[in-house]
Amino acid sequence: MSIADPVELQSRLYTSSISDEIWGPSPDAEHAKARNEMLSTFFAHFEEEQQFEKVLENEIVPAIRLLKRYPEKMRRDLRVDCERAATGDILDLLVRCMFLTASSGPSSLGGGSIFRPRWKDSENLERYLTRVLPVSKAPNQDLATFRLAKLSASYLQQFADIQMRWTNNLTDHLILLKGEGWKSLYIFRHPGFLKVSLDALNADNENLTRTTSEALKLGCLPPGLLKETLATLDILFPVIGDRASRSVLEKEVQQNQLDKYFLSRFSLGPVEHERPADALDPSDVRSLYEKYPYWADRLFDLWREADDPTPTTRIERWVEARRNPRFTYWCTVVSIMIAISFGIVATALAAVQVWISWCSWIDDPSVAQCGYKKNFSKDSDPIAIHP
Repeated sequence: MSIADPVELQSRLYTSSISDEIWGPSPDAEHAKARNEMLSTFFAHFEEEQQFEKVLENEIVPAIRLLKRYPEKMRRDLRVDCERAATGDILDLLVRCMFLTASSGPSSLGGGSIFRPRWKDSENLERYLTRVLPVSKAPNQDLATFRLAKLSASYLQQFADIQMRWTNNLTDHLILLKGEGWKSLYIFRHPGFLKVSLDALNADNENLTRTTSEALKLGCLPPGLLKETLATLDILFPVIGDRASRSVLEKEVQQNQLDKYFLSRFSLGPVEHERPADALDPSDVRSLYEKYPYWADRLFDLWREADDPTPTTRIERWVEARRNPRFTYWCTVVSIMIAISFGIVATALAAVQVWISWCSWIDDPSVAQCGYKKNFSKDSDPIAIHP
């Protein structure tokens, strides 16, 4: 029987205690072990953030309880209640760790890798999360055709030359960055965190009808946001009918040491629909916004890039530059000038041809400019005798 490493054992106890504080105690040891395995990459990120901010372990648990108990309290009031009230760094740290949402404080070293919002002292936690993870408004009249299949990872790589990048921040999910010769799509890398949060909400309410405030008191983000984020992973990496995208995912998991839960199906099992249209993929832009209100803006931006890719190679940029309206205008002007020139030359040649034909018809060398025929015949006749 092997003896457990004391450091490893202490780490397991610490992660278990953090899991219990955020999502509630596990019903049994087997459930706790399965949950911690699903959260392995989450806790690796948690530890990195904690060490980066130099926050002690004994400060974490009281702050977690404070955030869960008072999601309606203003940040300034929460800072008074925290032992680290002088800086408030622990509040930003826990927002980044508990909810994997970017939060960059005035003296905090961490934040978001792309989107770096700041939790204002005049905001409570619910208002802050609603601001940085907003619900998009569906356009009233936009019924443009929309094909969800163009958002698969294989299509994006093959036809739009978009490379996958992975982020720990939910606020950076589905952000598309473009530069000179490159395009990168950032994807949330912790599906296990989303599943554990949904399981915690489901244990408390099977219908997952919790409000944002009620979800925060359970240590979770709103259930609609969690479910929709998992759905976007299914869009990028379809389980059925797109083996190429699954191959892309398997390669990314291996190369980037991603959450093993990525290789499982992201949906939560049977899904109830209120309307027949809910069972179908969006066919136009308005239905996209209705079905994916949290991520519709970014999904639509990504679809537009897939539908009309920005050129990245030199040849593609050269061709794109020639599509400029100014270039088209000058091409048209030059074409017209060339056409006019050819028209003038053709007209002159036609006039000469008519004159030659007329001279041949009258066959009278005495007519002005028609005597060339007689002279030409004499010069070209090889047996002509000249005096």
